[in-house]
Amino acid sequence: MKKLLFAVPILAMLLQTGCGTTAKFVYPARMESLVQVSSAPVYNKKVAVVPFDDFRNQRNQSTAILLYYIPLFPFGWVEYDRPDAARMFLTVNEFEFTPAEDLPKAAAVSLRRSNLFADAFFTFGGEKDKADFILYGTLKSTKFKGYMIGYGLSIYGALPWLFGAPCGVSENELALELVLKKKDKVVWEYTFNRSREIWQWLYYRMGHDVLGYSELMQECMNAAIVDLAHKLRSNPELLK
Repeated sequence: MKKLLFAVPILAMLLQTGCGTTAKFVYPARMESLVQVSSAPVYNKKVAVVPFDDFRNQRNQSTAILLYYIPLFPFGWVEYDRPDAARMFLTVNEFEFTPAEDLPKAAAVSLRRSNLFADAFFTFGGEKDKADFILYGTLKSTKFKGYMIGYGLSIYGALPWLFGAPCGVSENELALELVLKKKDKVVWEYTFNRSREIWQWLYYRMGHDVLGYSELMQECMNAAIVDLAHKLRSNPELLK
């Protein structure tokens, strides 16, 4: 029993530092779940997707996680406007994510998979003249919130985890605006703002702190493509 009580604070510190684990943004979350509007390209057009403008806030707060160690205080937390610049989550240590580049690349993958157009590709700008349309994006939020639950037990807060109690909660938020243009003319606009929250246990969902960003981007592009397809069907003159 004494050995167990000695090990519990170490377990809590290991979880807090993420055990050195690095998570990475991987898209799509599930290829089979990407929307397809047709089995073959609907429009013989090309779309270039350029890097998104980054308008996120810059406040990253991690010191509140130490509240976990105050006796009778139920939890500690972290809150990041830019999780890609953070170094401590709940069960991972770092998140490899370059949203201004990774998200437009993800958008290009979804557009190609959808068969709405003949092709879609990411470019830093040098190949825009090869496309009929340009997709622009404005990134508003990738906020991360994480709560480590200590049950008011201070350094022994990890003890309930061993018996199946939740160790924490991770929340991912994604907010962005998409604009499709033909030269300088706006063809279509779409706004997405959703969050995803998961409960984590010592034996379940470890390392899933930031998995929601890929899933949210997939939700965004699935809904956006369906909306765009409807817009183009209703307004065929936009393709001229």
